[in-house]
Amino acid sequence: MNKNPFFSIIIPVYNRQETIERAVQSCLTQTFIDFEVIIIDDKSTDQTKAVIDAISDSRLQYYCNKVNSERCVSRNNGINLAKGKFVCFLDSDDYFLENHLSTFHAKIKESNIQTALLFTNSFLENEKNIRKKKTVPKIEKFNVFKYLLKYTPNPARVCVSRDILSKFSFDVRIPGLEDLDLWLRIATEHPIIQLTEYTNVYYLHSSSYTSGDPLRFEKELSYHPIIATQPELRNKLPKKSMNRLSSMCHFHLAKNCIEKNKRLEFYRHAFKSFILFKRGYNGKTNKILFVNAIYFIPLMGPIIKSMISFLK
Repeated sequence: MNKNPFFSIIIPVYNRQETIERAVQSCLTQTFIDFEVIIIDDKSTDQTKAVIDAISDSRLQYYCNKVNSERCVSRNNGINLAKGKFVCFLDSDDYFLENHLSTFHAKIKESNIQTALLFTNSFLENEKNIRKKKTVPKIEKFNVFKYLLKYTPNPARVCVSRDILSKFSFDVRIPGLEDLDLWLRIATEHPIIQLTEYTNVYYLHSSSYTSGDPLRFEKELSYHPIIATQPELRNKLPKKSMNRLSSMCHFHLAKNCIEKNKRLEFYRHAFKSFILFKRGYNGKTNKILFVNAIYFIPLMGPIIKSMISFLK
């Protein structure tokens, strides 16, 4: 194997025996072949290692953390081991299409890119294997920080010069938003380049962080001040964009309160969601909150809800 491949692909994994083979094979079937794959196992307790051991390819390297440490630590460990000129990331439940590396390589060579963060587009795929395009606007139309705060590329879409990652790394204090934080800090010093091609698949399933962590939005609310006060980011992040993120968290927490019939907590989160971003974080949330605020009124709420249901 080339001691200094063009790309290093880092895959953090923890208890993903069902999806890790697909992720790894999607790397090994790339049309561009000058790469290494570094798998960092975060002390899996299932058959993840056995699945990986059954795959034979000289470009594949397997390492296991000494203790379970979260994916931020795993990615940073992978970066420290990487020998490639550019580093790509892949979560163990997502996968690349065969053009992923060749698309990045062509752009890097065509534009003679030395240090930058590049990202492509993703397909979204659910547990029924239904795939659709995730459509995002062009970054050139936005302030770069506003864009990243609203359209954060997931790690599978991103390729970064290894020289950049010798200075910037994932912040282990904020697992779940560590990618957003890192991209923002890189943007303070280096170009962020968007490629329009679709080269990877983001897998949406019930046990993923996006869908399966019941504490996701409480955690993210506590992470926002950490991101805003990073030394590189102070006074650089648009306040409205940060408020939008917090408004989104409060909206989803309010929705959770509806399901748990927690009336006072619902009103608290709904009020904060509205105050932080009066248009609603996606343009639709205020209507949802307003309707449910009416339904939650003691005595009268259930009557109004029944009347509306009857009229429908």
